[in-house]
Amino acid sequence: MSKQNNRDKDLLTTLHNDWKQLDELGSPPIPTNHQMQEQLQMAKAAKRKAFQKELGIFVITALILLAAFTTAMFQAPMLFFVIQVSALIVAPIIFYTLHKSRTKQEGSILS
Repeated sequence: MSKQNNRDKDLLTTLHNDWKQLDELGSPPIPTNHQMQEQLQMAKAAKRKAFQKELGIFVITALILLAAFTTAMFQAPMLFFVIQVSALIVAPIIFYTLHKSRTKQEGSILS
């Protein structure tokens, strides 16, 4: 009988320790105020770095487009004016066509 009692006690002790470990795994540690401030500062720094990278890419792209525009303007001004005039004529036609097809689609969905 005592062997059975010892085995049961050992089993209960093992189960109790396992339950404690499961409880520790299930509840995440609550960060302190200092840790929260540190994480906030790191997030702000990462956001600032991403913004600066995006701004740099934007500025470089804008400068490349401006350089291409200026080169096209001075190298082939007649071609530039032809492209501008055709864009002024074609853009409203495309807008009207897209707007008309969009209105048709909305009408068919509602009907």
